[in-house]
This record gives sequence, C-alpha cells and structure tokens, in this order.
Amino acid sequence: SYILKKKTITGKKASIVFLSGYRSDKNGTKALFIEKLRKEYGFEFLRFDYSGHGESFGNIDSLLFSDWVNESKILIEKLTKHPLILVGSSMGGWIAFYLSTVIKKKILGAVGISTAADFTLKLENKLNQKEYKNYIKQKKIVIKSKYSKDPYIFSKRFIDDSKKFLLLKRRINIKCKATLLFGLEDSSVSLNTQLELLNKFSNLDTSLVILKNSDHRMSSKNDLELLKRTILNYI
Repeated sequence: SYILKKKTITGKKASIVFLSGYRSDKNGTKALFIEKLRKEYGFEFLRFDYSGHGESFGNIDSLLFSDWVNESKILIEKLTKHPLILVGSSMGGWIAFYLSTVIKKKILGAVGISTAADFTLKLENKLNQKEYKNYIKQKKIVIKSKYSKDPYIFSKRFIDDSKKFLLLKRRINIKCKATLLFGLEDSSVSLNTQLELLNKFSNLDTSLVILKNSDHRMSSKNDLELLKRTILNYI
C-alpha cells in the first residue's frame, strides 16, 4: 500500500520518500507532516507501508528485514521521477542509509530520525548468558515496548537475515549529504549509535543535530520544525 503525490508544475524538482519505523506506517505524524509540506512546496512525495504493516498484506512476525529493504528499493526505483531525499524514522533510518549505498538514482540527501541502525545486532549483544541460551533455544527475542501493548517479537531468522544489511561494521559509502536528528530523551536508540553512524559515513558533509527534550518519536512541534528546516535545506 503506497501513496505517491506527483510534483506540481511549479514544485521543487525533488522526490521525498518517507520510510517508517518498525510497526509504524505511512499515516504517522511525521509522514503526514511531510505531506503538508508537499502541498506548500510541490515536491514529489512517496510514502508506503512495508508488508505486514499498516494497509499492506502479510504477517509481520513471519517476514524478514530483507523483505522491507527490497520492497523499499523496488518502490523507490519504479515510482519516483526526481533526485531523491530519503527520510527514515527509527528502523526506516537504517533502511534509508543502507539504500543510499545501493540505489542507482541520484540522491540529494538522506535524513535519519532517531536512526535505529543495526538494532537487531544490538538486541542480541545485550543478552546475558542465560538470556542468550533461551534465545538459541526458543529462536526469538521478546521485547516490551512502551509504544505497543503487545511485546515486539524478533525471531532468530529475522535477526540473522538483518545482518546482511549491517552498517556499523563497515565504511558507509554514500555520495549524498546526510543528516541525523536525535533526541536526548530517546530511550529506544542510543546517542552512541548516532555517533558511530556519523563516523562511518564516507561523505564529510554529514551532521548530527541533537534536541535536548525530544524522545524517540521526535514528533513534537519543535521536532517537526527541525525536520522541515532539514528538508528545505536539501531541496
């Protein structure tokens, strides 16, 4: 399920793509905020639901990280017409930065909001010896989330699959500019992950902007104003 709004006649010659977080969708606060910006500035805008999310088919617990990476790549390459600005939130930030290394189209910039790069490996590494034994036995990690009444379940199959896309183990060869937006009140993703990412980017034109009172969602008025300034800076 996707929504593509074409560039208006006088609009900015750019295609913005929003990549949502895990268990989020194309109708979240930040996606709808960019939709409002599109009405004002006329750029092309693509937002979509990964399989198993929102209005797309699929059982989220039986899908793999590579499904969402490949779906995103295909939709972006087939549907967008102009130089790209990839905007990814949480897991979507990980996907956005990975795609910026493999998509053949021209990319103006990539923006990561509370980027959860390599979060599956970090989940694995956090386990103590007893938890790790349970993980190997049960073939899953169960995480309580304050964003959902149901726990998040990550299968070993999902975690192993995601390792094909790890960013922090290598140099990230992106040719475009990159911006990381992060809130110090984030309890889901660490500041250290953002600093690791910043150090891995090959392009020197990258920045990390930290807001003191913002949380993982980065959906407050201040956060959205920062997102607007970041996007306008690219277009």
